[in-house]
Amino acid sequence: MTAFRTHLEFLHRTDDCQRLERPDSPSPQVVAAEAMRANGPALEFTPAGGGVGLASGVYGGVDQLERRNRYPWTRLGIGLGVDRDPAYVDVLEELIELGGRVDDRDVTYVPRAASATDRGLRDLELPTPPDEAWPRFTLGLCSIGSDDGSYWGPIHGTVLDGDTVRARVPEALSGQLRRGDAVTIALGVPAAALATTHLLAVTDRLSTPIEARGVGSTVPVVPTAGGVVPGSSEVVLETTVAARQPETRSEKREFWERLVDATTLTLDVRHVFTREDPVVPFTPLGTPLSDDLGLTALAIAARLYERVNGYWGVSPVEWVLLPAEGRLGICLVATEVLYPGFEWQLANLLFSLSRCFDTVVVVDAEASPRALGRVLGDLWVKAHPSRDWLFSEPNAPAARMPTYSRDDTGARLYVDATWDPRWKPEFVAPRVSVTDSFPPEIRDAVLESWTDLGFEDEPDVA
Repeated sequence: MTAFRTHLEFLHRTDDCQRLERPDSPSPQVVAAEAMRANGPALEFTPAGGGVGLASGVYGGVDQLERRNRYPWTRLGIGLGVDRDPAYVDVLEELIELGGRVDDRDVTYVPRAASATDRGLRDLELPTPPDEAWPRFTLGLCSIGSDDGSYWGPIHGTVLDGDTVRARVPEALSGQLRRGDAVTIALGVPAAALATTHLLAVTDRLSTPIEARGVGSTVPVVPTAGGVVPGSSEVVLETTVAARQPETRSEKREFWERLVDATTLTLDVRHVFTREDPVVPFTPLGTPLSDDLGLTALAIAARLYERVNGYWGVSPVEWVLLPAEGRLGICLVATEVLYPGFEWQLANLLFSLSRCFDTVVVVDAEASPRALGRVLGDLWVKAHPSRDWLFSEPNAPAARMPTYSRDDTGARLYVDATWDPRWKPEFVAPRVSVTDSFPPEIRDAVLESWTDLGFEDEPDVA
């Protein structure tokens, strides 16, 4: 398990996070949003006064339409402890394991890293978006306790005053709460805990105590009024459900809310705990490549990867990817083609497992999730519009994420960008690369003079 501040320190050591003084104007959200649009590093804003430090982009990543050595899952994979250069499927499998159900509970209790403070909520100086009136917290974890254990879910919200917050939580958790019940909010939690809450939320598995999930034996916890929370949390707020729950207008949403029914809760804050020099993550909502989008994309992909490989029992699927560039409206899947028609069955299975996207593109198993350009190239080279682009009837249930959907129904599109398994090898076009385009002596000469030509990175000769 990697604590949040340990994860942040590692990003600094690898030059993947830049430290900035917290700006008064424009707001941190604006700077963070522009950093994401520019495919920049993660940012840490150091506080000018006594507030908390802020970090953005620590779970998200760059887009894949340009050649890079970091990927949208790299920072999260590091936070999960997978590797310094984590393979995509390894990140998915780690998420699946963390969200898996365990028979024997093995929970580790540790001392609380955060201490009680006399500072109020306003003193934390959480960021206020430029078009809003109240400070906002995002990328949080909420916990409610019961005799069976603690239930975790994602949470975000606004600070109304020094003692009150208005938060958005999944209905699967809010339905268990009554007036006066305790709810604990934890900010700056380990990546394993935050990512797992997104996985469990978008797959409708919040009804099992966290102690019975894989993350329960991975993340050391501390008991609070609202159940257990990660012991290394940077900020812990112990709250109770307020007696008055006023009607509220629609608020900006994190991405998981677009797939999960959520509700607004007004909470009275009873106690505030912080670590020394606390730093918490935040995300500018509605921004491309943002952290909440990245977490949701990986959570959905992990679940689909697990389900489709479990369906046939032979694990033909190499990977499933919902690129952040497509805002979760498109699903890419690389697979071995077991038999003619298999791609069609796979696409229909994916549509049946998720209403998130309305387009599925199937590519051959050797395609790499790191090379999105190669995947899009297969779309043009291998899929003929008159034969391999297949639309459903227009009365299919509308997918949730495509921004152009306006009604309750809409056609689905399945693109078969694989070679037909019935074709003889001589009819399959070879991949054009340096290896098969230039004679060996030319390739050797280029490799020998690579540095002299001004290139810094090692050449990719695959």
